[in-house]
Amino acid sequence: MEVDVVKGLKAIDELKVNLIQAQWLVQHGTLSGSEDEMIQGLADLVGMSYLLARRLGFDFSRLDRMLLQRLEGLKNTDEMNLEKQWGDLSLLLSYLAPED
Repeated sequence: MEVDVVKGLKAIDELKVNLIQAQWLVQHGTLSGSEDEMIQGLADLVGMSYLLARRLGFDFSRLDRMLLQRLEGLKNTDEMNLEKQWGDLSLLLSYLAPED
């Protein structure tokens, strides 16, 4: 049992490191103008976030629900003007949770 706990903690730490590496890849790609690095880093951020949530004991669906809730909150406050200027938040929300 103790070995499983240690393995679980190690996996969590590795996922957190991978998240930092993914963020670095986005940053490096932005600075170097590499679309491949940017999109790879962004994909890694999303994927590692789901895997970390799972290792921390959360269902993927709970993360999805919280994501939608947070995006709705961002849309309502629109502090970064992403909605007002480009409609990004509405577009993302309709992509993630289409109303059939």
